[in-house]
Amino acid sequence: FTEGLANRASDDIVTSHAAFGYLADRYGLHQIAISGVSPDQEPDSARMAEIAEFVESHDVTTIFFETLVSPDIAETLAAETGAATAVLDPLEGLTDDQEGADYFTVMRDNLAALQTALGAA
Repeated sequence: FTEGLANRASDDIVTSHAAFGYLADRYGLHQIAISGVSPDQEPDSARMAEIAEFVESHDVTTIFFETLVSPDIAETLAAETGAATAVLDPLEGLTDDQEGADYFTVMRDNLAALQTALGAA
């Protein structure tokens, strides 16, 4: 991760909820969470407007959501701002769609998604 994110163009990641603080802290990223710590928490319209303004003013290209959480909020924000969506997997549990995956493959996928979103690919 240190090497893979070394030449990134941005430090800002927008996530569906605040699940990646440890990752952000470790690699010097700035996480903006749409919702709080709970993935079930629905943001109000003021919060959505605040995040949309941040996305547009900081040229955020990707809104991240998790494998085990509905992408609806991330997709709504992405549609409003012109950003793409991508998955960041918090490793809470592998799904049936991830057959053969393990910690290392999931983390490589996370790194690739971050590299694309942050201009380090």
